[in-house]
Amino acid sequence: MVSRGLKEYLQIDLLAMHVLTAIRTQGRFGKGQGQEYTEAYVVEYWRPGFTKWERWKNIQGKEILTGNINTYSEVENALQPIIFASKVRIYPYSQYDRTVCLRAEVVGCVWNEKLLSYSIPKGVQRGLEVDLSDQTYDGRDEGDQLVGGLGQLVDGQRGTDNFRSDIHGFGKES
Repeated sequence: MVSRGLKEYLQIDLLAMHVLTAIRTQGRFGKGQGQEYTEAYVVEYWRPGFTKWERWKNIQGKEILTGNINTYSEVENALQPIIFASKVRIYPYSQYDRTVCLRAEVVGCVWNEKLLSYSIPKGVQRGLEVDLSDQTYDGRDEGDQLVGGLGQLVDGQRGTDNFRSDIHGFGKES
């Protein structure tokens, strides 16, 4: 049984550091008899050096991902920003008490780069027009420094030479 309390989860131990780019979910088909699926979910992840599980959120701060609408269709959610993790937890989420079943697949590859974290100055924000901060950094905020995490420097996205042309906020022009 799940509800807004986010008590139950499915944990996946990847046994090594991975870059995760998407999560696929599906309900319990049960030869047409299954009625259980998760309508939404939240993702937490772990990697060496963390002292607690980190909650994934997109660049706008949204944490809840859309799940399934039936028991048989697969739903894929692209992770933007991507996740660097050795373990992942998927928490089924519902506004109301309900029974859920969840089949999940994480999409990604082994992270061989050996970079587990970096520290950088916090960045600059000037009004609504200029924001040079790393919205995807998952480390600690220690005043004017970001410490012990990963973010946009390793997300695989190449920004434009003119940051003002970044109309979508992801370092892409299109």
